[in-house]
Amino acid sequence: MKKSQKMHALSWKGVIISIIVLAVFGFIGAKATLDYIYCNELQATIDKNIIVEAEIVALNYKSSGGNRGHGSIYYIMYRYTDEEGIIYESYCGSGNYETEEDDRKLIGEKVAIYIGGLSKVGAQPLSRAVCYGTKVEVSTEIILMSIFYSAIILYIAAVIIYCLFFYDKLPIRKKKPDNTENET
Repeated sequence: MKKSQKMHALSWKGVIISIIVLAVFGFIGAKATLDYIYCNELQATIDKNIIVEAEIVALNYKSSGGNRGHGSIYYIMYRYTDEEGIIYESYCGSGNYETEEDDRKLIGEKVAIYIGGLSKVGAQPLSRAVCYGTKVEVSTEIILMSIFYSAIILYIAAVIIYCLFFYDKLPIRKKKPDNTENET
């Protein structure tokens, strides 16, 4: 196959593919970064140890069906409004069809939550049910950030190496001059 027939990384197709790949990797990496920052803010909120009583207000059902009898189908939702008017809403448990009747009885009861104002990421209220514990897990976000930011770097390096290969600029690819014609 001739060089002109090969797909080149700097052709319009190559550039579009690169933009799409880098956008997907960048989006997932950025989302993981924002989740990591939010989790750190949530951990700081828990460390402040400001505990209030929120009210259980609803069972928030998942949109997907088919879990009948197996696994969680809804979350138990709480709500608390502080003196500044910030509304803290989140979940303090989950349930399934077997426990739904008992969980409905919980609506109106109080649950202890940590609160900590608004997050700098997305301006959402920072709260966590005390029953969930005091340690926020961030390992998934760290793994996702590492994988996708590394993938961006590796992809760029692969494109550079491919371009060098395409233009015969790699030292291992350079052809040695043919001296057989001069010897006759």
